[in-house]
Amino acid sequence: MTPAEYAAYEIDGRMKDLEQQEKLELREEELRQEHTSYLEQHPELRQVMNDFMSSVLLHRPDHVFDFAREYFTAFKQAEPGDLEQVKEMADERALKAKEAEAAAAARLHERCAAVPEEAPGPP
Repeated sequence: MTPAEYAAYEIDGRMKDLEQQEKLELREEELRQEHTSYLEQHPELRQVMNDFMSSVLLHRPDHVFDFAREYFTAFKQAEPGDLEQVKEMADERALKAKEAEAAAAARLHERCAAVPEEAPGPP
């Protein structure tokens, strides 16, 4: 949708068509209630996300998606009920990913340092 087309639908973040705005607000509230209900039915989700965020903030990976893949792969391979073991495995995998990332960065730094800089040309 082009900016001009988009502007035809909205003014200051609200739909120009009041009926459309009301439908949008009703749908947003419906989704909010569904999401809240799901979180209440699955309290473990909040813990999993908190653990993941803690691990991310602890390790501070440069490539968060690679880190997340390694972190959650541990859950895929674990037996149900082994939450503590899974957390340890996830942290180990995430740490290995961080170490591999650091090693790759060091190799790149070494290669860059080995390339001689060009002498500046005449002014």
